Amino acid sequence: MMELEDFRKQFISDIRSDAEYEGTDPENKFIEQALIKLEELGEIQEFNPQSVEIRGQRNKLLAFDAYAYDNADGAIVLILSDFSNRIETSQNLTNSRIDELFARMQNFIDEAVNGNIRKYCDDSDPAITVADEFRKKIGKGMVSSEIMRFKFIIISDAILSKAVKDISKPDFLGRPVNLNVWTIERFFNTYISNTSEIIEIETKDFGFPDGIPVLKADLDSQNKYDAYLGILPGEFLAKIYYKYGSKLLQGNVRAFLSVRGKVNKGIRETIIKHPENFFTFNNGVAIIARQIKMSPDNSHIVYFKDFQIINGGQTTASLTNSLLIKNEAQNGMDSIFVQMKLTVLNVEDDMSEEQQRQYAEMTKTISQCANSQNAVSEADFFSNHPFHIEMETLSRKVLAPPINGKPYQTIWFYERSRGKWDQEQMKMKESEKLKFKDKNPKNQVVKKEKLAKCYNAILKNPHQVCKSSAENFKVFAPFIDKLYDNNRDAINDEFFKKCVCSIIIFDGLDDLVNKSSWYPKGGNKAQIVPYAISKMMDLIPNGKDLDWVSIWQKQKLYPELATELLNIAKCAHEFLMEKANGGIVRTISRNASVWEDFRKYPYELSKPFLNKLISKEEIKVSEHAAKRAHKFNSNIDISVEVFKLGSEYWLKVYNDLNGQGVLSYGDCTFIKGIADYISRGNLPTPPQCKRLKKIINDAEDKGYIMPES
Repeated sequence: MMELEDFRKQFISDIRSDAEYEGTDPENKFIEQALIKLEELGEIQEFNPQSVEIRGQRNKLLAFDAYAYDNADGAIVLILSDFSNRIETSQNLTNSRIDELFARMQNFIDEAVNGNIRKYCDDSDPAITVADEFRKKIGKGMVSSEIMRFKFIIISDAILSKAVKDISKPDFLGRPVNLNVWTIERFFNTYISNTSEIIEIETKDFGFPDGIPVLKADLDSQNKYDAYLGILPGEFLAKIYYKYGSKLLQGNVRAFLSVRGKVNKGIRETIIKHPENFFTFNNGVAIIARQIKMSPDNSHIVYFKDFQIINGGQTTASLTNSLLIKNEAQNGMDSIFVQMKLTVLNVEDDMSEEQQRQYAEMTKTISQCANSQNAVSEADFFSNHPFHIEMETLSRKVLAPPINGKPYQTIWFYERSRGKWDQEQMKMKESEKLKFKDKNPKNQVVKKEKLAKCYNAILKNPHQVCKSSAENFKVFAPFIDKLYDNNRDAINDEFFKKCVCSIIIFDGLDDLVNKSSWYPKGGNKAQIVPYAISKMMDLIPNGKDLDWVSIWQKQKLYPELATELLNIAKCAHEFLMEKANGGIVRTISRNASVWEDFRKYPYELSKPFLNKLISKEEIKVSEHAAKRAHKFNSNIDISVEVFKLGSEYWLKVYNDLNGQGVLSYGDCTFIKGIADYISRGNLPTPPQCKRLKKIINDAEDKGYIMPES
């Protein structure tokens, strides 16, 4: 098992190597990697890399390396790097250094709200635009403000000093402050556990030493979970959200609605005017937890582990916001109580991959049911879609051609679950790791969110790609959902190759833009690239397509494609800068109208590029062959699965259904026939399996539950 010091050295070595390969500074690469990791862990959403370092009044430093907004919290998030780039000896992150870095971020917000950034930098400095945006969002008063808290994150390759015991900070501009420090050991802990950090809540820490009163439901003893009904004091709910914010909403599939939304206005009005009626007027909250601890008499919960609000996030946030806005709930919070439905899953910390999958599936199902009244689409739960299982299988089967003189094929490693590539290596010896990385290169790890971004650019949705990974994923999900349901055999070898090619195109253009003389440092590459790819796809004449085979075989852009994309990218850069008119490109790029305008923007494809396009008829031939092959393999797989269940299993199904009278005589007889067929050692045919599946679906629709195998 890898130890912290080994991880630290490998981490910094990889950062240096990647930076050298991409022609960038190691600290920039560290910031990029850390931001991606924090987004994966749910710590930040839709981050904006933007390094700012300004000397302000009395020589104070104003600095940050990225910023974001957390809509669920109504928070501004500032991130600052502390990168030593040391391999041989580690550096300690001390209390004084943390205070120094925190002050730099806080100074920027203070100057943005109460000062004038323009006095300390050039008029063209993007820091001015960010400061103006912050000042507008913070506003003049809490009631009209979009910002309810500040979050500051320090990212560091240092080891946290043992002297650091408490990093809590006082309120700032009348709002709570969360300071988070991500040191190398914290990144290491998430690496070895492959999970986000778990919240543990002791009720006594929030002013409730006796705990939360609950009644346990008397459920079937075979259930693996426990259920409780309880009454949460509004103050308790507000206080824990005050401290942890949107981390409590990780299991919630609903997007948070602004406090100015209709439902939240109603909640807020009840809090202010009729706090004693809150329990009656409000629907309450649905919560899940991994584990709990009870009071000695088993009447109160005194501890929650992995407390997640899966329904009622807006209720919780509204209570907290009202607590923040002075005088709104000062006199009424004592009389506010909230109904609670709690599911305790009783799972251990050290879960296997299968247990993690079951835990995620259980959370998804509870969330889905809890939110059913809000018409939550299946796309919201897409992370559990069987599409990912199919893609994982294809990724291990469809090997990439040897390139760069190497004699072996490689794998584009599809990560069905986060961190799987790292997890695979955890128990390997060093020599085994090297072999694994040769066959599964790090730059060929395919994350779900990355695929959604790259393929959505091919599908001509650049304005969606420019949004957060989560928002873009929601657009990509229905496309895959429809494809999987209506044309499952289309998810085959050729489809997988095209997915990989979309990543090669995206990353290839990203690299070309970064090295271009016209591209300014710290420019808008994240917006230019998807706009350029979508524009190219939009201009390709009917009946023609890219030479996908060439991209796959060479594992890079062919020259004509590279030249054309770079030319369009330059146009995209000029168009977006002109359209923003001094504003923020990333903001305007998310508008569908901006994409429509760029579609009309004059550009003519070059003859060399057009001559390299191929007929779609040629592509259809290979796609049709791939579908046939996939269908054949799928049919064999289904037949084998039905056979493996055994004749006794199907005979039990027949006896159950025949006795309950939910199916016709013919359908019941067919199931018995399948049992007899398997008992003689015969593999059911694909048509037989198809009919069997339809019969079982009909039975399940009428309430029958298939026995466990």
